[in-house]
This record gives sequence, C-alpha cells and structure tokens, in this order.
Amino acid sequence: MRFLVLILLFTLLAVSQINTIVDSDIWCHFKTGEYIIKNFNVPQVDLFSYTLENQAWVDHEWLSQILFYAVFAKFSWIGINMLKAILISSCFLILLFFIISRYKKFIYAILFILLSVLAFGYRSFVRPEIFSYLLLCLFFYVIEDGRRLYILPILQVLWVNLHGYFILGPILISLYCIGEFISGDLARAKRLCVIFGISCLACFINPYFYKGAAYPIRILIDIFTGETATTRNVYELMMPISASFGRYIFFWIFVILSSVTFLINLKKARMQHALIFLGSFIASYAAIRNMPIFIFMAMPLAAINLNEAKLTRGIIEKKYYTVSALVILSAVYFFTSNRYYVFTKQSAFRNTESKMTGLLTPSKACDFLENNRLEGRMFNSMDFGHYIAYRFYPEKRILIDARTELYSRDFYRSYQRAHNYHGDWQALQGKYNFNIALIQHLFSGRERLLRYLYNNKEWALVYYDESSAIFLRDTPDNKKAVEKFRIDFSKKKIEKLDEVLSVANFFDKIGEVKLAEDLYAKLIESNPKFLEAGNNLAVIYINTGRIDEALNIINKFLKYYPESAELYCNKGTLYLQMGKKEEGLLMLERSAKLNPYLRQASYMLGLVYFEKGDTERAMKQFVKYLALDPYNIGGHRILGDIYKQKGLFKKAAAEYNEADKLEGK
Repeated sequence: MRFLVLILLFTLLAVSQINTIVDSDIWCHFKTGEYIIKNFNVPQVDLFSYTLENQAWVDHEWLSQILFYAVFAKFSWIGINMLKAILISSCFLILLFFIISRYKKFIYAILFILLSVLAFGYRSFVRPEIFSYLLLCLFFYVIEDGRRLYILPILQVLWVNLHGYFILGPILISLYCIGEFISGDLARAKRLCVIFGISCLACFINPYFYKGAAYPIRILIDIFTGETATTRNVYELMMPISASFGRYIFFWIFVILSSVTFLINLKKARMQHALIFLGSFIASYAAIRNMPIFIFMAMPLAAINLNEAKLTRGIIEKKYYTVSALVILSAVYFFTSNRYYVFTKQSAFRNTESKMTGLLTPSKACDFLENNRLEGRMFNSMDFGHYIAYRFYPEKRILIDARTELYSRDFYRSYQRAHNYHGDWQALQGKYNFNIALIQHLFSGRERLLRYLYNNKEWALVYYDESSAIFLRDTPDNKKAVEKFRIDFSKKKIEKLDEVLSVANFFDKIGEVKLAEDLYAKLIESNPKFLEAGNNLAVIYINTGRIDEALNIINKFLKYYPESAELYCNKGTLYLQMGKKEEGLLMLERSAKLNPYLRQASYMLGLVYFEKGDTERAMKQFVKYLALDPYNIGGHRILGDIYKQKGLFKKAAAEYNEADKLEGK
C-alpha cells in the first residue's frame, strides 16, 4: 500500500504541472535563447525595443533561456510542459526523500505535499524561476543534511546564471548561520559562515560580473524607490491578500496549517526553521510571485514539526495509507477534470491541455501584418511585446514589453497615459513616429484608446480578433492598405468567428453598441447561464434606458448566480435610475461586500453618499475608485467637488486639473 501511495503521488505531481501555458514572457525566453545559441554571445544591451536605444541589459536568465529554446525547438509545447513537470516534481521529491531519510515516515510529508500542490497551482508557470525552486530545495536538503556543504558554492554558480532568485541561496545559508549561532552550535555556525562567504563570491561568476551579482539588490532598490516601470501595476507584485483572498484560498489554508505545526512543536522547533518560515512568509505576503518560496520552505518544515512533536510523532502511519491513496486519487481527478482551474478561477485561460493559450498571443494579428507586408514602427500593448519580438526581430522592433526593470518610470507613465490622454498619445506618436498600433483589447484599461483611435480620422481599424486589434495610420505609405482593409461596421454582420465574449466586449469598447448588444444576445441564446454576457447586456439596457429589459435579465441571472457582485451592482444602478434610492443603496452595499474591488460599485456608492450629504463616506469610495480606475473624468470632478465642500481646496484643484487633462483641455 505504501508503494501505491507513492505511485499516486508521482502521478499527482505530473498531472498538476501539465497545463496550458499562459505566460507571455516565454516568447522572450525563446527568442533570447535562440539569439545566444546562434551568436554564441550573451546580450549586453537590449535587443528588441526601439525605445530603449541599446540600453544596458543584465539578462540574468540567459542559461534558462538556452534550455527553454533548445527544448522548445526539439519537442514543442509538450517538451516545455514536461520540463516544468520534471523540475517541479523534483522539488517535491527532494523534500520527500529528505523527510523519509530522516524520520523513516512519510505520512506528514504526503499531507503537506498535497496541500503544497494545491497552493502551488496558482504559480505553475513555465518561467526561469522554476530552476530557482529546484535549487532552493537542493540548498535546503544539503544544509539540513550537513555533510556536503561544499556543493553549495558550485550550485550557486549555476543558480546565478539561471535566475535572479539566486540571492535566496546566500539568504538561506545566512538564516541557518544565525539560527545555529543563537542555538549555541558555534562550530556549525562558523562552517556555514565560510560557505556563505564563498557562495557570495560565486555570484560574481556570470557574464556581467558585479552587475550580475548585484542584480537582485538593484531590483529591490528600484522597487522601493519607484524607479522601475510598473512595480505598482504588475499583478504578480501585488499582495495575495489584496489581489484576491478567495482565489488563493488553498495558499491561505496551507499557511494556516503549516503555522499550526509550529505551535504543536513549540518546545522543539529550531530557531533557524522559525526564521526561514517567517522570512519566506513575509516574502510571499509581500508579493504573489513569492508564494512558491514559502510553499517549498514551509512544506518540509511542517513535516519536521509533526514528526518531532510529542503529540504527533507516535502516529502509526500504516493506518492512513488507504485514506492517503483515496485523497491523492481525488486530487488527481480534481486536476485532470479541470475542476481545479474552475475552482481557482483560472479556467478562462488554463486547463490540462499542453499548449500555449491563444487568447494571450497575437499570432493571427501578426500573421495579418506579415502576410500583407505592413511596414513601419509599431505601437504595441506591453503584454504583446514579447510575442511580436519573437515573430519579427530583427526586422521589426517593439515599443515596450514586460521586462519592467529596463523601462524607466517616466517612459512607462507616458505609455500608460497615452491610453487615456489624447494629448499624451499624440506626444508619444510624435516622438516615436509609429504608424501601426497593435493593441490587446481583452482586459480593461484600453477602452479610451480603442475608442479614440476608432473615431480618429487619422487612424483606421483594419483588423480585429478575440484578443487584438490593429489600427493603421492613414499616411501616404499606408494609403493602399487603409483603403483595402478598413473595417466599416455600418455594413458589418455578425459572423461565426465573432461569437465570443471578448469580441462582443471589443464592439462595446469602440462604441459599436448595437453590434455588441446583438452578440451578447446570441451568446445568451447559446448559453442561457452565460453570466458575463448577461451582465454586459444588462449594462447596455441600463445605459439606453430600457428599464424593464434590464430588470428582467438581472433577476433572471440572479437566480443562477445569487452571489454575483456585478449583478447586484447593476441592480443597484438600475434602482437609482428608477428613483428607488434606498433599494439602490442596499444593492450597491451588498455588491461592495461581495467584491470590495468592483469599480462600478465604488463609483455608484460614492455618488449615493455624496447626494445624501455623507461627504466622508463619499470621499472614501471615490478615492478607492480612482485607485482602481485613475482615468475617469467624472470620478476626478466629483472627488474635486467633495474636497471643495470639505475645504480641501488644493486637493480639489488637483482633481479638477486631472479631469481637464483627461478631456484634453
């Protein structure tokens, strides 16, 4: 039975890591790896962006990129997914082997590996950081074992050339050193101090010498000083508790249960283990991307605690083999049936297929550019930058990509403002003279730019699909292409390819509301429980004054989704339109309770409070709203009015000024 449990565990580790690849950074890794292999040279300056002008680039992931490209060139996506599965599975197996070799038991390790797999699924990405996870686990094993500490500096040389998390190696050694010193084992503390020093020196063995060794420190300084491009706007740098507590529920369950093991083993818990647990938790609490660091450190520490605590060490684990097998088998089904991705709200992009998601890759848009030989500089959405570079470098270069450490705060600010301020778009276009705009329309934040370009006579919409849109500037060089490909929606009929939610949303964003309405209706006809389509259609009905139709569709969908914050927000907005202010307020407050980060609920609540004379609560709602959507003209004007009423005239003037800029005044 023990053997069966292990086989099922290996199966779970494999199937949990074979899934859709959603990280667009992979294209940069492929292209850079290809460049290094073909040129026998690690890049010292940026290759891909025309806005960086040969800026120095510390490519701290160059060795990972070679491996990624080599595997992808030979085995395609299945090879890349298998590489990830092997590396992540190896992390867990190293830790499992450590626990078994020390305690001759594995039931607690199995329990926390199971919890770890569920918690890790949020960060199961093909990125160079997966090499860091493996090396972190190896460091932990070697230090705990204590017999082969000399290996660590050798591993450190490898690590510093694979990924920027290499700083975790010396940090882990130092935490053990401090712990041993406090515990009184001075001999071991001295040995670890020597290894720490040699490992730090090993960090200089990279193509960039001291610049490569200092890379993580420089990035941390940039983050805290605000010098990097998007530190506040990158989702993975948000705190998991503020990003979405519910979405990361498995992670928080893991945090709670692993913390409890320290209470159970309070008398015997080692100082170094407590330091590692606390340090890795602080890192994971600070940023979503650091969650795996805590997972891979807390998992063996929790197993150690339970194997050593008086209360739990005497367990007869044979009694639990059958239960363990059934639980692991259930977890295997949880992943293979895609229920895990549905439960964790990843199913829109991820499932068990071993491929790259098409929604986040502008492959068809790039085909359009290539097949029709459209030349000239391009404005591109940041999240499309890596794929465009992969497709067209060195013939075409990009405006921006997701290497946030390369772009200055001022440049990123001008890029962001170009999406919302017409004058800033014109200034950016004048500076870089681009005549093609390839824009990702899938997510929010691009609405104003899309509508501006669509209504601007200097630009023509020539292509769109479920995630991207191409606009051409109407210049003499582009004249023939504009005449040939300009899309005239007055003659447009819904085609089969258009029948997806993102296309309906695109029509809505550019102002083609009738097309959007027809398409939402078609989607609901095909799937009567299509929540997003129902919500968006309700908004159109509300905005066009069709109260009865809006109320009917909202009530219909509330029967299916009684906990939908968006539906309650729409119902509250509708009640306000009907003059039912108290009912509207109740609906909006319920919406905000269900989802505190729903922008429209904050906006409408702010309006209601302001009308009731409750300026304090109104101010809080509009401050929160503008933190979520800083480019809303009305929001800035209303907040200005609130500040004015409260006698905060400087703040009021700043809000009015911001609104004027957004209007292009």
